[in-house]
Amino acid sequence: PRTGSAETLATMQAAVLTGEALWIGYVNAEGSASQRVIAPIRVEGGFVTAYDHTADEIRTYPLHRVTGVSELADDTL
Repeated sequence: PRTGSAETLATMQAAVLTGEALWIGYVNAEGSASQRVIAPIRVEGGFVTAYDHTADEIRTYPLHRVTGVSELADDTL
């Protein structure tokens, strides 16, 4: 997914309140892109802390490395 930073932040903050899982695009420090399914727990200080369904653990991601966010289809998880 590709979204602007304001939309990405708003979508993640809403997901914290609803408990909804999201699909994100992410680029790591080495420049490798990946797609992840996360359930945001907290968004603060430029980071999102979330349960990462792809890795099966809680992780923290810098928001500036998130390339976009999208809601999941109801049958994805």
